[in-house]
Amino acid sequence: MIEKTLSKRYAAALLKATEADGSTEETEQYLFALKQVYLTQKDFRGLLAQPRVPRTVKKGLLRRIFEGKAKPSFLSFLELLVDKNRQNLIPDIADSFDTLSDMTRGVVRIQVHSWRPLTDAQRAQLEVKLQKFAARKVILEVKVDPAVKGGLLCYAGGLVVDGTVASRLRSIEEKFKELQKI
Repeated sequence: MIEKTLSKRYAAALLKATEADGSTEETEQYLFALKQVYLTQKDFRGLLAQPRVPRTVKKGLLRRIFEGKAKPSFLSFLELLVDKNRQNLIPDIADSFDTLSDMTRGVVRIQVHSWRPLTDAQRAQLEVKLQKFAARKVILEVKVDPAVKGGLLCYAGGLVVDGTVASRLRSIEEKFKELQKI
């Protein structure tokens, strides 16, 4: 719980710095790339976590990765994480940064599960309907999931809209079971 709170604070501070120098989208890409490497590369994660490795070495490694690409605000942020020994928060900071960045831009990401790929026309129609519902710009992340068996399953933050055939079938099954008890 404390780590989530810290992650949000670090993400908010980074967002403020990147908005000032106009590098929010660029920083978001670098932060997600760093998150991916951190989560998938055990040696990299181990090096950053190892207390015997001097902070200067850790900072140098991160600087070499992003120097010449990322803005100084991002490099300074990475050095701050090392100084405060908060490298383990990188994945949570990336997620919090993404959420906060979307909020400031008035964007909501909606994950849609469909039993088959959506056509461009279906996708555009769904996007328009969801934008009216959300009253914000919508970014759809569509995934094909045969278990849906028809219809759509939408996730937006903590909200779930289940319009799937599988869900309707479960509901009908439950009603039949209740009728059998009578």
